[in-house]
Amino acid sequence: MSAEKYLEEKKQIKQAIMTYYHEGHVKEDPKLYEQILHEKWKFFLHDEDGKLRVVDKIEHFSWYNPENPDLSLNWKTTFKYVDVTDMIGSAKIVIENQKVRYTDYFNLMKIEDTWWIVHKISIAG
Repeated sequence: MSAEKYLEEKKQIKQAIMTYYHEGHVKEDPKLYEQILHEKWKFFLHDEDGKLRVVDKIEHFSWYNPENPDLSLNWKTTFKYVDVTDMIGSAKIVIENQKVRYTDYFNLMKIEDTWWIVHKISIAG
């Protein structure tokens, strides 16, 4: 992959994350997440007891209410890194507001010219 193509793919990933993932948090809107979370997407995290918990899209979407988003929250997303190898990529972001801070690691794949998050691990704090 040429340096120019590498930078273009990184730009596309960042734009997709901001447009759909970040704004999905801001607006609490699963319809936005649908544009970036692949249909087979899974979220791996620690439960309250420190054990592995795996969340699918249906459960994840149930955590959000687009009818009543908390507009007082000032969401900020910071990219720690984005890396691309051909049609796969990874990203580390910090997404936070006045109440919460999450560090998210994404594995991404470019499928039919669209970057999709296929896997997420995350930790609060």
